[in-house]
Amino acid sequence: MMRLVRKSAWLLFLLPISASAQDQGLWGYGCDHFLYGACFRIPNDISVIHTVPADFSLHTFMREEQSVLTVYEGDAPQRVTSAPAKSLELSANGYRLRGFIEHLGARSRYVVFVDSPRAGDMSLHLIGETNSPMDKKTLAAVLGGFRVCRFKQTRSDQILACPRRSDWGQQLAAWVVGSAEDDSAAGMRKIPR
Repeated sequence: MMRLVRKSAWLLFLLPISASAQDQGLWGYGCDHFLYGACFRIPNDISVIHTVPADFSLHTFMREEQSVLTVYEGDAPQRVTSAPAKSLELSANGYRLRGFIEHLGARSRYVVFVDSPRAGDMSLHLIGETNSPMDKKTLAAVLGGFRVCRFKQTRSDQILACPRRSDWGQQLAAWVVGSAEDDSAAGMRKIPR
């Protein structure tokens, strides 16, 4: 009986470590939240609210009733109106990702656009705001699970083909976390490919 108690205590000790470790490398896990042209592996303690206000979709990732990231899927994404320099540009399988950081006093806004090589695909526009190092860590974990999928339609089927591993997740997470080190006037950081 004492042996069982010791083994149980050891497993309870390891549970938080494995959950935290899973959040650190979500780019290596399969998806569990699907959009029209993308998917995410959602970190622990994150929920997603999906709304369809009109001819577009909004996916809001929440942690403790606070928005971490909003993903817009539609044909008219809001473009960056101020003049922040592009701080991240990635491409894979014909898709192009552009990332911007806007510093708004103590807050930072991370804006990501994903352009598809196919004219009929909806645009993806991701927006996250941070106020603290913990917010940055949470946003990095959510973006670390992001990947672009291909939507295929035939006469009788619709298939969403998503990669098992994220092409961009690790770089997106490093971009968010690394931006804490670069609070220069421009506030931009280029991630090598």
